[in-house]
Amino acid sequence: MPRGRQDLFGSVRRQAQRVLAALANEIRKREIDLERLRAQANLWRSAIGGRGGAGRRGPGRPARGAAAGRARGRRRGGGRRVDWTEVLASVPSKFGVADVLKHPGARAKGRAQVYPALSRWIEGKKIKNVGKGKYQKL
Repeated sequence: MPRGRQDLFGSVRRQAQRVLAALANEIRKREIDLERLRAQANLWRSAIGGRGGAGRRGPGRPARGAAAGRARGRRRGGGRRVDWTEVLASVPSKFGVADVLKHPGARAKGRAQVYPALSRWIEGKKIKNVGKGKYQKL
């Protein structure tokens, strides 16, 4: 009986080795195809006068997030700084988020930056909350 178990495990082991070899071979083929595609993309980039892009960074090191934007000298988000006191001055005495977003600077920053500004204004006692989504200047 032990001999049969050894043959069974040996058979499974041999099968697993064949599958792993096939996977390694497939990975090698795909890496070659990927390198060929990167070279072709770089050729197209250079033909249109663009910069190198992903091929220059190399595999496994993609640029992402705010740090990548700063590393290339670009700012993320809505561009220039917004003077939120100017935005507050531009809204009527009773207003909502939609009224704040009518200001071009606030609109460029987007709704996600309006809510922190509203919180700062409430903490600074410049506005008060008079209902759901409604505010009043003080």
